[in-house]
Amino acid sequence: MWWMRKLAKNVGLARLKHTTSSGNSTDQSLAIIGVPFAKGQSKQGVELAPDLLRQRNLTQVLQSVDDRLVINDYGNLKYSVDERLLKQQREHYSHIRNYADFMACNRALIGQVQKMLEQNSQFLTIGGDHAIGFGSVAGHLQHTPNLSLVWIDAHADINLHNTSQSGNIHGMPVSFLLEQLRGTWQHAGLDEIAPNCLPKDQLVYIGLRDVDPYEAFIMNKIGIRAYAMDSIDRVGVPKIIEMTLDALNPQNKIHVSFDIDALDSHVAPSTGTAVRGGLTLREGISIVEALRDTKRVQGVDLVEINPKLGSEHDVRTTVDSGLEILKSMFGYRRSGAWSNIDTGILG
Repeated sequence: MWWMRKLAKNVGLARLKHTTSSGNSTDQSLAIIGVPFAKGQSKQGVELAPDLLRQRNLTQVLQSVDDRLVINDYGNLKYSVDERLLKQQREHYSHIRNYADFMACNRALIGQVQKMLEQNSQFLTIGGDHAIGFGSVAGHLQHTPNLSLVWIDAHADINLHNTSQSGNIHGMPVSFLLEQLRGTWQHAGLDEIAPNCLPKDQLVYIGLRDVDPYEAFIMNKIGIRAYAMDSIDRVGVPKIIEMTLDALNPQNKIHVSFDIDALDSHVAPSTGTAVRGGLTLREGISIVEALRDTKRVQGVDLVEINPKLGSEHDVRTTVDSGLEILKSMFGYRRSGAWSNIDTGILG
């Protein structure tokens, strides 16, 4: 690929800024974990995104937003599949692709997220496909039970193992998080690895436009707030933001799980399940700015960037869009900001 020549040389640079030796949390410390997981769907390439974003100066971009921000890069998540998970896959979930790998990865991520939040005030999980949303949110819930989730995506990702037509588990992670759906995963041991569930009234979807029939039924049956693109077109992003914030408990911390395919394919073409008619980049930025300004965002995911799909221009466009979203999420203000300057220049 066009960007891989420098990758081996540069990818280690951000990782050098690992957790501080004291391990102490600061008020403005951000942990980053890469999760190069691609087995939640069939298209290879998403596993390259964490290192590509680092090679495109992710740490420096975020640091430039606020030089007081302490960034700790924990590298890429590692996991191993044990016989217990393989047995679960054979006996109960053989029709799901790579169930054992999915669960092994997310079990490791659940523990990693808890560790990062013990040492940092915020964390960023970089995928990989959206199957990692289960472990990222579940780990967050184990550390912070009073949590709200905003899932920004073209897809609802709430299929069950017996409703998915594709068997791709990146379309199922939300169903692992809700108490109302735990019974459908009775052989997955969720009460052991992720006992804290997400309340249904603290989940809000934004940007949906490709929802399976069973997903639509599940969301309606449970009563989940979902602001699809037709709602956004009808009332506009400012109203959607208002309704979203009204729905979230003002005492809760917030987790934002951002699938790059929530953006229109014109601004994010290099993704595995691109859908036309999505959010503009300005709309995506407006949404994350509003969430950021609550000062309650504690966890963020960015997933589904696939450097193997599209032209060099497509990849650059998609990565640049992702970086703009993250910049805004972690403090960049389009109206301007200042810190560490001589404020006496005007006398």
